[in-house]
Amino acid sequence: MKRQAAIILICMLSQFFATTHVYGQASIFVASTPCSTETRPVPGIPPGKGGCELIKWHLILSGIGDNKTSGTYILNCDYGMPKQGTRGFINGGNRLHREGKWVVVKGASTSPFAIIYKLDPDKPAESISFIRLNENLLHLLDDHGQLMIGTGAWSYTLSKTRQ
Repeated sequence: MKRQAAIILICMLSQFFATTHVYGQASIFVASTPCSTETRPVPGIPPGKGGCELIKWHLILSGIGDNKTSGTYILNCDYGMPKQGTRGFINGGNRLHREGKWVVVKGASTSPFAIIYKLDPDKPAESISFIRLNENLLHLLDDHGQLMIGTGAWSYTLSKTRQ
């Protein structure tokens, strides 16, 4: 029993150090959001009604902390029609993978002191923006820099999972 616990601890520590080595000072954010007309501007998700009801986000921002104002990101979005009674998608769903750089943009139309993380700032047609609510939460912004509005069941807030 103690040997199994030691093996599990070693595996967990090696995973932690491997992640820290690969991503440096990375922050990982996750969420499940609706795949609505408003979220379709995520480049790579085809427009139209069919085929997308749910998006599962996994965003890695490297360079956060110590007042970093730029860095790199890796974004994986799994999307499609949810398979009832499971956490998966019908026919496995689809995956959108993006990598690039991000920058902090100060201020928004509603708050001049807001901190906005902008993915791919040098590609306006492909850029995605999030407002920093606190160190553990990012909220998706629409194409006009406004908060995406959720419902009682859904939100557009990504939660931090590890540093």
